[in-house]
Amino acid sequence: MFAFITNIRAKAGQRVALARLTQTMMEQTAIESGVPVYVFHQAEDDPDEFWFYDLYTSEEAYREHCSSDAFNAMINQVGVLGDIKVMHKLVPYGSVKSERTYSAV
Repeated sequence: MFAFITNIRAKAGQRVALARLTQTMMEQTAIESGVPVYVFHQAEDDPDEFWFYDLYTSEEAYREHCSSDAFNAMINQVGVLGDIKVMHKLVPYGSVKSERTYSAV
């Protein structure tokens, strides 16, 4: 099991487009069995700052996620809409608790 935490800053005037793009990705990922946690955030004090946390049950689940049409569409557009500032691979420890709780951006 491993995760990523990623920070993307929306380019000027691209916040809404970036939010829509990532919302589509969240909806697609909700049906993927190997991704128990997939949460996107906006910074409370700066809505142009996006933070993403995604947890994968295995390398195979990650590869399947990255090979999806939705992921490839997002990757092709994310650089147009924002700048990736941080991307760290993480190894969780302890138990994982999650439930789907998100609202529209």
